[in-house]
Amino acid sequence: MKCSTTYKPSSLWEDVLDEIENKVGIRQYNLWFKNTRLISFDNKSVNISVPNLFVQTKIHDNYESLIRDSIKNITRINPSVNLLVESNGNSQISHRKIVDDIKSKKPLNQNDSFINNKRLLLKDFIVGDCNRLAYAAALEISKPGPVAFNTLFVHGAIGVGKTHLLQGIWNRLRSESSTVSVAYMPAENWTNEFVYSLKNGRLEAFRKKYRGIDMFLVDDVHFLSNKKGVQEEFIHTFNTLHNLSKRVVFASDAHPRLMSQLKESLVSRFMSGMIARIEQPGFHTALQILRSKVVKMRKKIPDNVLEFISEKFNDSVRSMESAITTVLAHANINKVKIDLQLACDALCELYDSKKNITLKDIEDVVISHYNVSSNDIHSGNKSRNIALSRQICMYLAKMLTDASYQEIGRYFGNKRHTTVIFAINKVKEKMKNSVEFRSHTENLIRIIKKQ
Repeated sequence: MKCSTTYKPSSLWEDVLDEIENKVGIRQYNLWFKNTRLISFDNKSVNISVPNLFVQTKIHDNYESLIRDSIKNITRINPSVNLLVESNGNSQISHRKIVDDIKSKKPLNQNDSFINNKRLLLKDFIVGDCNRLAYAAALEISKPGPVAFNTLFVHGAIGVGKTHLLQGIWNRLRSESSTVSVAYMPAENWTNEFVYSLKNGRLEAFRKKYRGIDMFLVDDVHFLSNKKGVQEEFIHTFNTLHNLSKRVVFASDAHPRLMSQLKESLVSRFMSGMIARIEQPGFHTALQILRSKVVKMRKKIPDNVLEFISEKFNDSVRSMESAITTVLAHANINKVKIDLQLACDALCELYDSKKNITLKDIEDVVISHYNVSSNDIHSGNKSRNIALSRQICMYLAKMLTDASYQEIGRYFGNKRHTTVIFAINKVKEKMKNSVEFRSHTENLIRIIKKQ
């Protein structure tokens, strides 16, 4: 082992990088370490220059301990690692400073208005089978003059476009009429403002503010769960607006009936008007969404890359946005052209997670939730609960793995591929007809993915 005092920074860093490359592989090395350099080094700390905040965060979260261990192996000392972002040739911004700055920021004053995103417009909302009803309902409730319903409840998984619809309604009303008073905010912001007003003797002004508007758009209303006092105030606000024939739009991750610890009176109000669900986008809708976003970003991404992302990450719009951002960042870091191979390399850690889910993983979760045994699943038993459990296993296997119908059938009791197809269609039909069953199945998917 060489002592640290015999090392020049460049020589030490070359040895450290060699060790890191051997441990992480050439692909990860090129992505994260290729454009780094050692600025200074002593017995207490090592200062490393990185090209941008994206690389800084990635190395800090995933590789900082590896850097420290590699330096320790070479020099016998264990210094602290400081990652500094290059800024006009000077490495100035440390990851620790960024974290400290975030922690030191003061919270928004409770009276501050919620900042609306004026770029989210209804005309830019990509419509497909997954969201057609919700979009039509948004157009209806935001049009001038009489409307078919005054209350709209939109629900769906995270990142499927609920906020876009609500803010699109807000923007449409504000642009088409200067006399209509509209308020849009997440339920958490409304709750915080209510608590602040209650504690500071401003409750009357708070009530006047929200009970005298023409339309109230409330996002993430599932936040109200388990907040009885807040729910009571919210009910009175809704009642006042409803009795005055004002319009109210809610958005939530779940159907009102599936939101836990809500007053029944509040659930009934959520369900008093139009209810529209937004499904996860299918391949073609996802591809349209990606093409639209790329145009707005003024970036050029090959269509086969967009198709790849649409196929692998169409569980939500946010997943697709994250995938695009990651691909663009990798191309920028490595100064290379975007192509399908780059996208595969950049996103492999994300989409490979699908392949890591096994049929046994799915079976274990299902038998635990349906109180059946592994032998039951693999048997020919056709009793209602066991047959349903087996069908759910087959459906989830097709959704979450790359296994073929034949492979799924062989695993779950040597069933024919036609039996697997029948089982999958039965589960799809049941999900379509039962909100509760669909929600339960989606919860199983989340549990399996988190394992």
